[in-house]
Amino acid sequence: MQLRAIERVLRDQHQVEVTLADNAIDAMIAVGALKPDLVVMDVIMPGLDGIEACRRIKSNPGTSDVQVVLASAMMTPELERAARQAGAKRAMSKPIDLADLLGAATIAPSAPEDREPAATVRGADLLVEMLAEAGVEVVFGLPGGAISPVHDALIDSGLRVITTRHESGAMFAAAGYARATGKLAVVAVTSGPGVLNALTGLASAWCDGLPVMLLVGEVARPSQGKGVLQDGSAHGLRTVEMARHITKFAAEVARPSTLPHLLRRAIATARSGRCGPVLLTLPVDVTTAQIARPRSGGAVTMTSTVAAEVLDEVAGQLRDAQRPMILAGSGTRSDGAPLRLIAVAERLACPVATTPKGKGTFPEAHPLALGVLGVGGHRSAQRYLETGVDVVLAIGTSLGDLSSDGFSPHLQAPRALIHVDIDARQIGKSYAPTLAIVATAAELLGGLEGRLAIQGERPVALRALPGGVERHVLPSSRRFDRITPQDALAEIQDVLPRDTIYAIDSGEHFFFAAHYLESSLPDTFVAMSGLGSMGQSIGAAIGTQLAFPGRIIAAICGDGCFAMNAFEIATAVAERLPIRVFVFNDERLGMVEHGHRTLFGRTPAFSTAPLDVCVVARGLGATVLRIERPGQLRQASATLCSTPGPVVIDVRIDPEIRLPRRERVTAMVTGTGPDRERV
Repeated sequence: MQLRAIERVLRDQHQVEVTLADNAIDAMIAVGALKPDLVVMDVIMPGLDGIEACRRIKSNPGTSDVQVVLASAMMTPELERAARQAGAKRAMSKPIDLADLLGAATIAPSAPEDREPAATVRGADLLVEMLAEAGVEVVFGLPGGAISPVHDALIDSGLRVITTRHESGAMFAAAGYARATGKLAVVAVTSGPGVLNALTGLASAWCDGLPVMLLVGEVARPSQGKGVLQDGSAHGLRTVEMARHITKFAAEVARPSTLPHLLRRAIATARSGRCGPVLLTLPVDVTTAQIARPRSGGAVTMTSTVAAEVLDEVAGQLRDAQRPMILAGSGTRSDGAPLRLIAVAERLACPVATTPKGKGTFPEAHPLALGVLGVGGHRSAQRYLETGVDVVLAIGTSLGDLSSDGFSPHLQAPRALIHVDIDARQIGKSYAPTLAIVATAAELLGGLEGRLAIQGERPVALRALPGGVERHVLPSSRRFDRITPQDALAEIQDVLPRDTIYAIDSGEHFFFAAHYLESSLPDTFVAMSGLGSMGQSIGAAIGTQLAFPGRIIAAICGDGCFAMNAFEIATAVAERLPIRVFVFNDERLGMVEHGHRTLFGRTPAFSTAPLDVCVVARGLGATVLRIERPGQLRQASATLCSTPGPVVIDVRIDPEIRLPRRERVTAMVTGTGPDRERV
């Protein structure tokens, strides 16, 4: 409260802008985003101390000229020396004399005639300019009164605007774009129902660690708290308060002068560490106000390296193990990590399994591939794990229930469980690692590859190769008007190119896609399963198609998922995006029915009828196909490969064909893992 009071005094009386942060990580992000003249930081802070934060700020070329002052209530000569060595300009005891710090010339207000008028620009225009400077190319969303200044500014920009049919579709499209490119994806929606419709997609981006920025129009500040329609301020719906639980950063732009600084901070926060979503609410009087252009900009880089002794320990554990295993999650998908993973696995002759979200990060045709472990997983991965492993290296995975085969106790390897993740909060949640390493997969694998090269060729215990990925062999349908999921997937892969990107929805079809699709390229399997939201694959396919206009993007969803977000097909039609949407139609919410029957021995009929997928899709402007028997997909190859716009395929699935799996629902209810498969 005292700091905020000081902030107001300095702003109002001395024209000094102050930004507050309550931990060192946020402070470093703010320094990189704002590039302030002066940083005052406590020596003792949770997580990362001020001396280390100062060292990182001063060692970063983008922020090395920022002056840092370190303060402590118990300043000692040792602390002062350490502060100086870290690059601090001064080390002070508390309480701090602000006048002494800032200097009389700095805090004294200049006479009006001494100040040159700063060039100003409309807030919305400045916001769009800064997004473009940050590398944003596409903005998704829906228009509305409170966000209209931003949409007006977008008219004059070079950014592509994708107007979706629902805010959740905009969020899923942005998530797909962010997932495909690694770039910041932006969504602009209006207040009230606009932002509330977007919250599911925001939570999905939070669970999957995707850099998505949600810009929310808000009613004018003088109108807040007066009963104005769609007031989302602290006096109304409290949008920011709701979003804080599912974002890395959420704030209302309370004054025009803070818009560029908060925007920079939000961009830096979304991209830093484990990526994630951010939210800014924009009162309409802020986006229409005239704002002085910011004087300077910067960026902070918080890279890390894994110590050589840690890399030696990891290499030694894997080299000396009798039955080691690497489990690769979706964190191994970018920054060259897949190629490094192959190199490390081959040097160590170490078998590799992937999580469902990590499918494709290690080629499934490779001799060391075990396939997928977890939901929709392969018998080869499960059997290798349960036969006994002594060392497990889990990289870029949170080891949640979907990726650990229902928290399999076999992953707690007797000799060593090495868990590597960029987010320290993911480590130790479900397993007790022998060695915990907070780093990116690319950093760990790159360092490990380098250490193995330095050490040269050393004998590795003779190990039997896994023998290839083993898939279940299921019967074809006996019905003349139905096709099995595995037969449909085989024909889809026969018809579409090898580099087709598949966006997989949540439902029974997810198990089959994870199991039967053969992925040998790291970017061909898109599964946003962190939240498990139904209907996200169509939006994800739209975003991915925008990222890769020269490739075929195929969404695989169920009829229940299609019903939830089918109208985004109209978005694809309007934007002339040639996505392929395969609707695995069993005329019911199949996964829900199966789970209900497993738990209670009976189930209500969760039917999706009447739903004519082809009629709906045709009405939205798409080309349609209906597939009922094997061979029909191959016969439609010309339509699937050459139609310029979206194609929706109603794939009539035999609901009686099921994939053997762990019964997760039973395990979660009883708190224990099942010890057998059920069909």
